[in-house]
Amino acid sequence: MLNAVRLGRLSHAYLFAGPRGTGKTTVARILTRAINCLRPIDGEPCGECENCVAIEKGNFPDLIEIDAASNRGIDDIRALRDAVSYTPIKGKYKVYILDEAHMLTKEAFNALLKTLEEPPPRTVFILCTTEYDKILPTIISRCQRIIFSRLREEDIVKYLKFICERENIDYEEQALYTIAKISDGGMRDAVSLLDQSATFGEGKVKEEIIEEFLGILSQGKVRDFIKMLLSGDVDFALEFLNQIREKGYNLSRFWESVEEEVRTLVLYKSLKNPEKLMQVEDFHREVSANLNALLYLEKLVSQVRVEARTKDLFRACQIAIIKSALVKDILSIEELIKGLGSSSKEAPKEEKKEEKEEKREEKPEEPQKENPWDVLQKSLSRIDFERLRRLPYEEKEGKLILKVGKEDAKALEIEKLKVRFPFLDFVVEEKEEDKEELPEFVKKTKTLFNAKILKYERDKGEDNPS
Repeated sequence: MLNAVRLGRLSHAYLFAGPRGTGKTTVARILTRAINCLRPIDGEPCGECENCVAIEKGNFPDLIEIDAASNRGIDDIRALRDAVSYTPIKGKYKVYILDEAHMLTKEAFNALLKTLEEPPPRTVFILCTTEYDKILPTIISRCQRIIFSRLREEDIVKYLKFICERENIDYEEQALYTIAKISDGGMRDAVSLLDQSATFGEGKVKEEIIEEFLGILSQGKVRDFIKMLLSGDVDFALEFLNQIREKGYNLSRFWESVEEEVRTLVLYKSLKNPEKLMQVEDFHREVSANLNALLYLEKLVSQVRVEARTKDLFRACQIAIIKSALVKDILSIEELIKGLGSSSKEAPKEEKKEEKEEKREEKPEEPQKENPWDVLQKSLSRIDFERLRRLPYEEKEGKLILKVGKEDAKALEIEKLKVRFPFLDFVVEEKEEDKEELPEFVKKTKTLFNAKILKYERDKGEDNPS
C-alpha cells in the first residue's frame, strides 16, 4: 500500500477485513492522511500540514465515515451515490470509509455496486469488515483486499508497556500478559482494559487488581490448578474450584484458560523443537507428566464443554476433577513396555560365594511327585472326576491304568484325556453280552427300538433266551 501511495497507483476501492480491534479503521484514516498530505515523505504523511491535522482532529471535509450498521438501507447508499459525484473540497481525494460493511443489505450492496464499477475521479472507497464472508462476491471482486490478522501477545504487551511508561502507570508484566490474553489479539480491547484497570487500581496494574476487576484468575493460579490435577490432589482442586465459585469469578473463562494451558503442555511434549512454534516457559519444563497423561487430561478438560450443555458447568468441572485422579498413575508407552519386560523376566540376583559352596555341598532333593488323583481332581470338573474315580484301576510303571467299558470310553473321551494327562492310560473292556452272539430277533428288537441291553441270560438246556 505504501508503494501504491508513493507511485500514485491507488485503487479506487479497498476492502479491509479482519478481527475486531486490529486497526482496520485506524489504517483507513492513515491512508486518508497519506493520499491527502500536502508534504508527503516517501509516501508517509508528514502529520504537520493542514490536511493531516484536520484529518487527525476529525474535521476534514473530504473524509466521510459511515457506520454501515446504522445506515444499511438502500436509501442511505443512494444518498451516498449522489454525493460521490461532487469533487473534493479541500483535499486531493475524497475518501469514504464504510465501517462494518457486512451489515449492508443486499439491495444496498447492489446500489453501491454501480458506483464501484464506474467510480468518479479522485474518489476512494474503504470498506472495513469483521466478517469477510458476508460481503457479496461482486463487491469483493471490485476491491483490493487487505486482510488483518490478530496481534501476537508479545506485541500487545510491548505496546502496553510503552503506554504504561509514558503515562507513569505502575504495572506488573504478568498482569499485562493477562490483559493481552483476554483481548484475544485485539489491540483496541487491550488498551481499553489497561485504561480501566489503571483507573480501578488508582494508577497500578497488578494481577490482584485484574482478578478483582475482571473476575478472571491470573495465569499463575491457573497453572497451580493444573499442577493439582497432574499430581492427583483431588481434594485441593475441588476446594480451589469452590473458592472460585464463592468469590464470583468467571468459571467459564477460568476453564477456557485451563484448556488452553493443557493444550500448550500437550504441544510442548509432542514436539521435538517446541521453541520454534511457541514461547517456552519454565512452567512447561517443570511439568514431568508424560504425553499419555496429558492427553488423558486434555480429553477430560475438553469434555466439560460437551457435558455443560446438559448439566451445570460447575458440576461438570467437579466430575472432571474427580476423574483426573487417574492422571498420576498413567505410564508412558516406554515405561509400560519396560514394566512388562521386567515382570516377565526378572534379572537373576548375584549369589554370594558362601551360598554357592553350600549349594554344591548339599545334595539336591528329589522333587516330590504329586498324587495323580489330586492332579485330576484339580483339573477336571467334579462330574468327570467322579466318573474316573468309580472305575477300577491299577498303578503300573508310574502310570494310572483305568479299566473302562465302551460306552464310558465314549462319554469320557479317553483319547483327549490321554493327551492332556500323560500319566493316564485306559483299558477298554467289552461286556459279556457284547462278546456273545445275540439271537436274530434280539438284534432286530434292539435296532427297531434303538434299545440298550441291560442284561441278557440264556436258560440252561434251552435255546430261547429269557
